[in-house]
Amino acid sequence: MVEITPDDSSLSVRLEELTPETAYEFYAYLVIDGKNYTSERVVFTTLKEGEQPGAPQFETPSSSGVSPTGATLACVYEYEGDGDVAEAGFGYKAGAQEEYTEVKAASTASPLTYELNGLEPETKYDFYAYVVIGDERYTSAVAQFTTLKAGENPDPEFGPVAATDVTASSATLTGSFTYEGEETVGIEVGFAYKASGETDYATKTVTASSGDKSAAITGLSAATTYTFHLYASIGGKQYRSQEGTFTTESGTVPPPENVYRTGWAELPVEVQNSDYYYAYHICPDFSVNGHRARNISICYSAEHHCPVWVSGPVHSCYKGSNGNRNYGPDPVIPSSIQPKNKTVEGSYNKGHMIGNNERSRTSGMNKQVSYYTNMAPQHSSTFNTGGGAWNNLEDKIDSYWCADTLYTVVGCYFETWTDSYGNTAQPKRTGFGGVQASVPTMFYTLLLRTKKGNTEKSVMECSREELQCVAFVMSHAMQKEHEPERRDMRSVAEIERLTGFTFFANVPNAPKDTYNPSDWGL
Repeated sequence: MVEITPDDSSLSVRLEELTPETAYEFYAYLVIDGKNYTSERVVFTTLKEGEQPGAPQFETPSSSGVSPTGATLACVYEYEGDGDVAEAGFGYKAGAQEEYTEVKAASTASPLTYELNGLEPETKYDFYAYVVIGDERYTSAVAQFTTLKAGENPDPEFGPVAATDVTASSATLTGSFTYEGEETVGIEVGFAYKASGETDYATKTVTASSGDKSAAITGLSAATTYTFHLYASIGGKQYRSQEGTFTTESGTVPPPENVYRTGWAELPVEVQNSDYYYAYHICPDFSVNGHRARNISICYSAEHHCPVWVSGPVHSCYKGSNGNRNYGPDPVIPSSIQPKNKTVEGSYNKGHMIGNNERSRTSGMNKQVSYYTNMAPQHSSTFNTGGGAWNNLEDKIDSYWCADTLYTVVGCYFETWTDSYGNTAQPKRTGFGGVQASVPTMFYTLLLRTKKGNTEKSVMECSREELQCVAFVMSHAMQKEHEPERRDMRSVAEIERLTGFTFFANVPNAPKDTYNPSDWGL
């Protein structure tokens, strides 16, 4: 024990005659009014006999990007002496060789790096880092790596993951990904996440190139802990980073902007576009709990003379025997951009977005779904007919009705579309009531409901775990007799990215970024 007299709050003493290459443990202590107080214990190791205090200290060298014929070497070192580092690099050799080959690093600054090429496949290599300071040469410990088999791709490498900008319903996930293999086709990179207690991960893809990655995740539940990781799917194999966790904030989620009614679960956010016209129809002759029921909401395109989307609740209370199909123009939207009559030319007929059957309780509500703004040209022989692909999808959706209400958005896509089966539909137009209406290349139907279907709760009051979402997409080139299957399904978030619209904006916990086919009987 060494006693000193402190002259301020700092204590220091130089120890002499210590043993070389020996670990020493020390602590500081104070005696105040007879009581002894000690600091935490710290360890240091004396240098070798003859070694100068300014010798560099190496971390264990590492290898990355190992391929059949190459690898990247790296080593971190610290040097606090006064001399100049004249040279630095690495020595390496195959395990069976006696002599090391040394290569100079481009920079002597820490960390040292060097990319090796021309190595032998399936071979174990030893390597070390070195620096030269003055006349002295210093080396690190020896490490190893083994090159891959010829034709084998290296595993991707991941950096740490983190969650930032966490709110009650959203978070931004970040991480990094590096892949130096030759496989370039079919690579998928993204973030996978799930709430505590859930089995299945939701995913959000990012660009597949190496580098820093981030993804904004929405539709999360408040006051909920999530686990997540960055993943890469390469050549049929799945790789993942270490898991991260975050917990969303508690409290309510602020209502969205540019939504006609914050209490209507099915409404998309209005996009301010001079081409779009909006209409929100209330049933004139049907009430629920003393209030007139809402019917359908419409976004209509003046350019395409066609609906962009139509949304509405679907429930058995809207169903009856008043399907009289009294076609006519929508009184809310300018008549100049609508068809003048019900005649559709060529091989097309009038395809309802929200179907006639879904609004057959009263003549007033049925008249509104018979407005031209709720219709798009559809192939009459393969798509919108008995056994047609669209009709079969509508029949399947009928099986999803529930006591809690099914919320739906039916939309049109007008750009070239190729589906999962290789069917491609090209943009075209046809005559519809005296105007040249666009023929959609793809139709999508978005669905939202409670999983149980009979909770008697509003979907806006449900947790993420209580809800299910999905999008069905149907190419207008789909052949007759096609029945809905898993390849027709997408996440709602994918359709949001495709169209630029925000769907189900009034339901903050809607799981728009994922779907489970089994929830929908597929």
